[in-house]
Amino acid sequence: MKNRYLIAVLAVLAMVVAACDGASEETTTSAPAAEATTTVAEAEGPPTGPSALSADPQDSDGSTIVIASVTLPAPGFIAIHGDADGSPGPVVGHSDLLPAGDSTDVTVTLDEPLTESGTVHPMVHIDFNDNGEYEFFPPDETTDVPGVDDAGDVAVIPVEMTVG
Repeated sequence: MKNRYLIAVLAVLAMVVAACDGASEETTTSAPAAEATTTVAEAEGPPTGPSALSADPQDSDGSTIVIASVTLPAPGFIAIHGDADGSPGPVVGHSDLLPAGDSTDVTVTLDEPLTESGTVHPMVHIDFNDNGEYEFFPPDETTDVPGVDDAGDVAVIPVEMTVG
């Protein structure tokens, strides 16, 4: 008798668990396709795209770089990343806060002047917490987030700098 009772109780518990799992799945809704591309950052803060930037190869004394144009969906910065085997490396400088929209001929002063020619990687960063301060120094500080282009890729370009 006890075994039948135990089996009945376990069966009821299994049905309750199954019903609870099914209920949570039924109450979950999927976002329309346009909203499905929204990132977690965008859901909680300013938009990250579309962002874009352009710059020409340039001769420099190694202390500055000029970004020909930048488009920001929200206020943000241009971070200059050093080169790490053809990819963006550590941040070596950043612009002052730029407004949303288009800016041209933005001069960015590097933290330390480059001593030799090479590639740097300007990247759009969005002022995620809207405090006007650049806060992206991985791995410790990543409050401000990279901007993305129309395709959803990080808005970053390689720029050849000739230090003379």
